[in-house]
Amino acid sequence: MTPCRLRVSRKEVRGCPDAAPCPYEHDHAMREILVATDGSPAAHAALEEALALSLETGSGLAVITVWRALQGDFGLAYPSTAVLADILDAERTHAETTLSAAIELAETAGVPIVTRLATGDPAETICAYAAEIGARLIAVGTRGHGTVASLLLGSVSQAVMRHASCPVLVVRDPRRPREEAPPVHAAVDA
Repeated sequence: MTPCRLRVSRKEVRGCPDAAPCPYEHDHAMREILVATDGSPAAHAALEEALALSLETGSGLAVITVWRALQGDFGLAYPSTAVLADILDAERTHAETTLSAAIELAETAGVPIVTRLATGDPAETICAYAAEIGARLIAVGTRGHGTVASLLLGSVSQAVMRHASCPVLVVRDPRRPREEAPPVHAAVDA
C-alpha cells in the first residue's frame, strides 16, 4: 500500500498522519463527479462548480444529459409523425450540443471527462448513472421555481436530492437576483 495524498487546502497537500500507508486508500480513490446538464444557465453554473471541484480533488468528471421523448400527457394530443420527428431531432441535437459544450469546457480546464446522452425520466436516469459509476457527488442546477411552480412542473434537482445515493450539490440560476433565488441545497445521506 502506498501513502495517500490528502488535500488539506488548495495549497497544502500532505500524506496521512504518521506518514504511514493509508488504511483507507480506497476512500481516497479518484471517483467521478457527475454533472447533470440540460444546457440551462443554472446547469452551466453547476458544471463550472463541478469543474472547480474536480481540479481541487483530482476527480474525473462525468456529464449526463437526459431528454424525454414527447408523450401525450395532460390530455394533449400527440403531434403528427412528421412534426414529432422534427421535434425529436431538435431535442437530440440540443442534447448533443450541450454535451459538446461540456466536453470543450472540461478539456480546456484539463479535467478528464466522460459523457452520456440518455432518454427517460431525468431524476431516475441521473441517480441510476451516479450509482453505476460510483459518483462521489452529483451537481445539478435549479431554475428556482417557487413552491407552486415546482409542484406543478416538478423539480429534477429536488427529485435527485431525494433519490441519490451520494451527496448532491444544487446550484441556482446565476441570472436570478439573489433575493429571489432559493438557497443552495446539499443533501448528504451517509
